[in-house]
Amino acid sequence: MRAAVMGVLVPVVLWPAVAGAQDITTVRTESFPRPPYSGATYYIYERAGRPICTKLSVCNKFNECEVTYRQGAFREDEDVATGAPYGTTPAVPISSGSLAKHVCLTRFGLAGR
Repeated sequence: MRAAVMGVLVPVVLWPAVAGAQDITTVRTESFPRPPYSGATYYIYERAGRPICTKLSVCNKFNECEVTYRQGAFREDEDVATGAPYGTTPAVPISSGSLAKHVCLTRFGLAGR
């Protein structure tokens, strides 16, 4: 009897946590070298483990940067040819109150989802 009750209660108790995890937006980075003396950093926004938006920041040695935004997953051919990134950061959740502060999300209407 106890096992039957636990078999019903555990999924019901855990369902909100699992359902809520699908709505969490995270951001992680991947860095690539760009000769001479510059680098490219991709900010990859994900929801439910799928890329929804990519911000690319290419900076030179004077820290002058060009920023572009693409919906979904994106990587320039030059970085694809490089192979694996030389630096990465783990995915970090973005609080729902901070979503509107991320241009990549607001530009494509993804901040309110």
